[in-house]
Amino acid sequence: MARKNIYKILIILILLLAIMATASACQKVYFMPGASYGYYIWEEEGKIHISWSVDRKDSTFSGSIETDGRIKSFETVAWEEADIVNTGENKISYSSTLDANDYTDGMIIEIVDHEYIELDLMINDGYDLSRVHLGAFLENPGDSPFRIEKDHFDNVSRIPWYGRHPFSGLFHKLFSNKYFTFLYIFILGVVAIEIIRITYISTKKRKYLYTGVLYIILICLEIVVYFILRFFVL
Repeated sequence: MARKNIYKILIILILLLAIMATASACQKVYFMPGASYGYYIWEEEGKIHISWSVDRKDSTFSGSIETDGRIKSFETVAWEEADIVNTGENKISYSSTLDANDYTDGMIIEIVDHEYIELDLMINDGYDLSRVHLGAFLENPGDSPFRIEKDHFDNVSRIPWYGRHPFSGLFHKLFSNKYFTFLYIFILGVVAIEIIRITYISTKKRKYLYTGVLYIILICLEIVVYFILRFFVL
């Protein structure tokens, strides 16, 4: 039974490592039209993709995309006749209405000779930065309008998984509240050890030795967690 549990834990760890490795190389955004709500922005094959979606309720998406370079190509995705778009050499203005029957629209833009792209994205004539998602890790911009510098998504793809949203924020919070974090881990560890002691170790001859070893492992785990969190937030 113990070996089976160890194998299960190893399989889970391998899967987690595989997911992290895959996520680190991923730039495309995955969302569910009709369930997800907001803007989703990513780069694919040198083109900027901007999609917006609603969770089956009426909403108006409007704004502009402007650059110091040149818009080489532009195409709409799932656009309707009532939707409005005006394109120029270096600026695009748009207005798109979604509802319960039409719950996603988007555009694909190829921009050349530029240093930045400035995005002014509104929902129902207002700003909601929590609904604007950049890249595969769905980072939110800090202000609106906001700029995406040239090679932004390529640079983000080089950041290790623990330095990206939401992992970076999680590790920072855990380390900034390290005393609570370590106390919480210790309490969980004590509960787990006592459950193991009562259900399994209490029948063994060396129950005190086994229990002591488990507590030593818990202390070592606390030390490892401390250094891991410290490394991740630097």
